[in-house]
Amino acid sequence: MALTKRWAGKVFGTNIGNVFVSLDGEDNALTGTVRINEAGVGIYVFNVQGNFVAPTLTMTGEPQAHVDGLVLGNVTIVGTMNAKGELHGDWTTTIGSGGTFVLFPHNGPEDAQEGPGVEQFYVARHNFGAMEIDRQQIIDVAESIRQELPTVVITVGTGTEQARYLDDFKNLQFTVDRAQTLRIYGTKPDGAGSNQVVSIEMGPLANAVMTQGASEAWVVGRLETLKRDLKRFERTYVTNFKRWAGQVLLFGALVLLPSFGTLLDRAIFLGAGVALIAAVNGLHTRYLPFAAIYLREKKKSLISRFGPSVTSWVFAIVATVIAALLAAYLQGWLQLPGVPEKTPAQIKSQTSSHS
Repeated sequence: MALTKRWAGKVFGTNIGNVFVSLDGEDNALTGTVRINEAGVGIYVFNVQGNFVAPTLTMTGEPQAHVDGLVLGNVTIVGTMNAKGELHGDWTTTIGSGGTFVLFPHNGPEDAQEGPGVEQFYVARHNFGAMEIDRQQIIDVAESIRQELPTVVITVGTGTEQARYLDDFKNLQFTVDRAQTLRIYGTKPDGAGSNQVVSIEMGPLANAVMTQGASEAWVVGRLETLKRDLKRFERTYVTNFKRWAGQVLLFGALVLLPSFGTLLDRAIFLGAGVALIAAVNGLHTRYLPFAAIYLREKKKSLISRFGPSVTSWVFAIVATVIAALLAAYLQGWLQLPGVPEKTPAQIKSQTSSHS
């Protein structure tokens, strides 16, 4: 997908005003005009040329017309597209003026629609548990969003973030297999002075979907549709483990504490329980991350289907067995190889001192 050709926004710095940008040509050979309206001064028009190498737009230009009493220098513009599809950057001229700018895409006739001022925005959000998604599934979700919201930008984090329009993302070949973060952002003007927005975010800390707009019915309805569509990517075994396994291990440790004869044994067992919980959570984070984002299509097999669930159960069972063996040893019911055995006299002495 080529760079949007119509943009509007603001310039700041030594000159402040409204700006409209109209471009033509391919991304590697763009030409067009930049019109700036500075209040109390007039309109500047620049002929520009440059290129767009995602996510950076670079243009240079010279003034097309002069404003009486003012000298206009040649301009250089460098901007970067963010995850929302906006362009933010800097501008400078050969006469020393400069500043920053922000541009928003204006893709169709709906941008020109007039409507009443927006008095209230509605926002709805839903948090998911652990999720797993591959490249083709990312594209399918983005395509379903684009059926209603024409501007869709996909941002993936692989050490650095890369923001791409959907069509550009389809053709992009990644050098890594997985990403740490994913964001799918869709938007369009709703004719009421605001934008309808859908944002899907996945990462190591949270997986969530958000909808925003001036219509409460649209916001709530679109969120429910996305919840049903994205639920198929949830990995409930990871979520359930994080929710219950740690609590069960800690509860078991607290229940067994009174059965130990000395304060030292209690401290050893409780400390071991906390260490086991931290270790199992660490293994889950490493091998079963909260968001598994594959930048290539994931191969389907019995191992890929059932392996993560089995791994989760193995982590939990091993941790439980270790805790049980430690409890049995501390109470004198078990002799571990290479560890001095507790004698009945020691156990009796510890129990008596406890009493």
